[in-house]
Amino acid sequence: MDTQPKILKSVEHTKPSENTTEQYESLVQQEDEHIERLKTCTKLIWDALAIISQKASVLHMETVKEAADHLHIMELDLRRELFKVRLKKSILANKMKQTQT
Repeated sequence: MDTQPKILKSVEHTKPSENTTEQYESLVQQEDEHIERLKTCTKLIWDALAIISQKASVLHMETVKEAADHLHIMELDLRRELFKVRLKKSILANKMKQTQT
């Protein structure tokens, strides 16, 4: 059994400000992606509602309701994820301001 402490093979030596900036840029990209996904989901919901209003009489209502519920749950999940990213971004922005002063 190996009892020697494990040595890290590689350690990145970056300035904390560089790492923080990269993290912030990554969060901005994540935010943009979540916004696009949320826009798409919202469009799908509106399109589904339009189809339902036009063809409800020939659709199986339980299936329609279940599908609509799934879209709505997905929208809520996307909103929650977007909120989490924005919260992280806000905290990181504050940290960046603190290190600049």
